[in-house]
Amino acid sequence: MSANSPETRPGSAQHQRAHFAALCSQWEDALTRCDLQGAVIYAGHATPFFQDDQGPRFKPNPILVRWLDKGSIAESCCLVVRPGHRPTLLFLQEADYWHATLNPPEGLTEDLELEVFARLSDLTDRCCELLPPKPCHALLGPDTDNVASRWSGYQLNPPALIHTLDFYRAIKTDYEIERMREASRLGARGHLAAAEAFAHGGSEFDIHLAFLAATGMNEHDLPYGNIIAQNEHAGLLHYQHQERSRPKHQNSLLIDAGADYQGYASDITRTYLGGGCYSDEAGALFQTLVEDMQSLQQRIIDQIAPGITYIDLQVTMHQLLAGILSERELILTTPEAIFDSGVTECFCPHGLGHLLGIQVHDVGGQQIDMQGQMQPPPENYATLRLTRPLSENMTLTVEPGLYLIPMLLESEKVRSNPVNWQTIEQLLPFGGIRIEDNVRVLNDGVENLTRDAFRQVGT
Repeated sequence: MSANSPETRPGSAQHQRAHFAALCSQWEDALTRCDLQGAVIYAGHATPFFQDDQGPRFKPNPILVRWLDKGSIAESCCLVVRPGHRPTLLFLQEADYWHATLNPPEGLTEDLELEVFARLSDLTDRCCELLPPKPCHALLGPDTDNVASRWSGYQLNPPALIHTLDFYRAIKTDYEIERMREASRLGARGHLAAAEAFAHGGSEFDIHLAFLAATGMNEHDLPYGNIIAQNEHAGLLHYQHQERSRPKHQNSLLIDAGADYQGYASDITRTYLGGGCYSDEAGALFQTLVEDMQSLQQRIIDQIAPGITYIDLQVTMHQLLAGILSERELILTTPEAIFDSGVTECFCPHGLGHLLGIQVHDVGGQQIDMQGQMQPPPENYATLRLTRPLSENMTLTVEPGLYLIPMLLESEKVRSNPVNWQTIEQLLPFGGIRIEDNVRVLNDGVENLTRDAFRQVGT
C-alpha cells in the first residue's frame, strides 16, 4: 500500500468512523420515518445470461456499497440494520474450488458485528433470527426469484425507505469524498496515458489499453465502459466500440473514461486535436472550439453554489453555447437569436451533468425531498438528470458539449437557421467536443476533484 493511499493519510480512520456514525444516524431516521423496525440489505448475486451458464461479473447492491468497500462484498451476504444495535454483517464464505473465495472485511469490528457462514442456508436462518420476516421489516436488494423464495415475509424495497435513503445519499461524507478524490487521481492517470497513446498515433483500442494499464483496472473494474471516440465517432454521445485499426487521418479524440476506487467513481471527459488532421485550417478552428468549450465549462463551474439548480445552469450553458456558435460563425446571426430559436439543443442534446458517487449516474438527481417528490426537467431539456437544488458536499459532473451530429443537423430547427454549411462540413470529420470535470459543492464555491487530480498526477 502506498504512502499516499487514503488508508494511510491522517484523518482517514476518523473519517471512516464518522461515516459509519452518519450512516447509522441516517438509517435510524429513515426507518423511523417509514414506520419500520429494521432492514436487511442483501448484496445480490450474479445472474447468468439467457440460456447460458455464464453471466456478467457480480456487482453488489449499491445501498450496501455505501457501508462496505465494494471489493470486500461477497455474493449473498447481508447487512442487518436495527435501531439501537450495531449493524451486523452476515458474510458468506463458502468452500469453492471453481472460484476464489473472498475473505471477510477487516478493520470494521469497532463499527459493526461480523458473523461468517460456510453455507447460505445457515446465513439465511441467522438473518431471520436477527430480524424475522415481518411487514415491519424491510429487505433491500434485487427483486429476483431467488430473493423472493428465500426472503418472503419482508417488505421488499419499500419506496418510502428507498426515497429517504436516496435523498441522504446525495450528500457525501468526508470518507466518501476521500474515495472520490482517489478515483479522480486514478482517472487522471489513465487520461494522461490515453492522451500520450493518441499523440503517438494509437487506435481507439490502443488508447483504451493505455488507460487500463495506467489505472491498473480491467474492464470489469471500470465504473462504466470507456468511450474512446476518434474523429466522427466523437459525435456519438455513448459510442461503444473501439476500432483496432488506426484512421487514415487523426483529426480528434474524445475520451470519456473514469476510474473506481472502493466503490466510488470518477467520470472524466477530455477532447484533443489530432496530430494527423486532414486539414490544418479545419484543425485550427476545431482547437479554437475546444478552448472555447474549456472556457464555457469553467464559467459554469464558477456559478455553482448551494441553492443553485442545474435547470438554471443548463439554460446558461445553452446561452454561452449560442455565443460560441455566433462568434465562430457556425451560425450567421446573433447569440440571442440562436438561443431563442432553440437550435443549440441540436448541438448539445444532453444535460449539463448529474450526481456522481457510488453509481456514475447517482440516484436522487431529480428528487427534491425525502418523500420522493420529483422535479422533472423542462421539456426542451428532457435529458437533464439533475434538477434538485444543489447542497454543500454534493458531487456533480459538469460536462458541456458541442457536437456535429448528422441526424440532428438535418432537423428543421437547424435548417431554419442561417447555418454556415461550409464551416459545418469542415468540422464534421471531428465529431464533437465534450469537457467533463467532477466537482464537490462547497459553501463558497467548489472543489474541482478532476483539475486537482490532473495537477497532482501530472507533476
